[in-house]
Amino acid sequence: MIVRPEIFNRLKMHKFSFLLFVVFFACVDISAQITDTIAPKVTIGVHPNIETYFIAERLAVQHIDTYVFTQKDSLYAHQPMVYFTYKHFKKYVNTACILRISELLLFLRDNFHDNAQTIEYLLFQKSFPEKGERYPFKDSAVLNLDKLPKTMAIVKELTDSLLSFYNFAKVDEYLKQNASYYRGALREVKKDIRKDIFPFMEKYYGEQFSRYTIYIMPMMPITVGEDNYRAFGPTLHFPEGRVSVMVFSSSKMLALPSSLRALPAYGFDNHEITHFLTVHEIGHSFVNPHMSSMKKEIDRDTALFTQAWQKILQPSYIWSWENCVVEHLVRLGEIRIALAMKDTTEANRLRNLHIKDFKFVLLPLLEKKIETYEAHRDHYPNFNSFLPELFKVFHSLTPDVINKLVSSL
Repeated sequence: MIVRPEIFNRLKMHKFSFLLFVVFFACVDISAQITDTIAPKVTIGVHPNIETYFIAERLAVQHIDTYVFTQKDSLYAHQPMVYFTYKHFKKYVNTACILRISELLLFLRDNFHDNAQTIEYLLFQKSFPEKGERYPFKDSAVLNLDKLPKTMAIVKELTDSLLSFYNFAKVDEYLKQNASYYRGALREVKKDIRKDIFPFMEKYYGEQFSRYTIYIMPMMPITVGEDNYRAFGPTLHFPEGRVSVMVFSSSKMLALPSSLRALPAYGFDNHEITHFLTVHEIGHSFVNPHMSSMKKEIDRDTALFTQAWQKILQPSYIWSWENCVVEHLVRLGEIRIALAMKDTTEANRLRNLHIKDFKFVLLPLLEKKIETYEAHRDHYPNFNSFLPELFKVFHSLTPDVINKLVSSL
């Protein structure tokens, strides 16, 4: 993972969900971005740009077959919101607007194999139905503009097309009609979020963000099956300072009701996943931005990413040594922050999960090393200042050692 959202973050864990609460009354217009403050600097909400994107993506795959977890022939009956929304909007599947969106998404799919970059770009735009940038988008690395300079024009046109679709398909009316669903989903998330985690994370990593913003993505399709979900957490550079953002899908499989209004649950009631994703995805905001300065140290140890290890890491979508390193560091933070919060039970659960289930075999070595950081914060004021010491752990190893660790699991 580079300094951008994590790709394909489907993690098999005990149940979790995520937060997002919005004060929705029947008359609330959710065509505007809805947010609610749940702790100092922390807001949760639903973003109309994101919801519109996934409605359009679901229609577009009828022409391009697939995009991430959106599949042409899948019904998504386990996600009633996705199922009924497609039924409502499928009359627009062959409109000129959706056909053009399909062409634009095909380019993005074939070059990025993901939609996280597009979602990040949309967060810099004004909330539909307003047009134009909320803040200038300057992170060229996210869109790989050095190698794909035409991408900026593509995402700009895609944004304009999404706004056109939002207007002529009356997406705002549909969102308002289903305000009760969003109220229910946000209630499920709000009760599971630990509001005290943010100051603990700032203290542990030794740095701060101007704010933390979390969005749910009810319209995002996920693959059927227990413990399937997706989340990613970009760091956004806004004029008021760095903003840590997290977006996440539903994570519970639901039975298909007769209508959305008949739903007894909303797919976000997943306490462990909500807490895990909060620490994990926000943790990426603390770790990822420092990786570019450590590129030389990362590259020198790529031989450690052995074929045997790659094979067992594939279910966690770890495809490169850099991604493997970043995921180790983020999961290391999860465990040590749990200990800092005096939650030994959670720390032990995370160890078992990340080491035994997900095969991040270097965590015990990294934990031993990080104790020096924790004991000498006067010398290491922030996590970034200790990174050279952590990278010595990687550099001290050999491929044979890695394979022995893997085979011992």
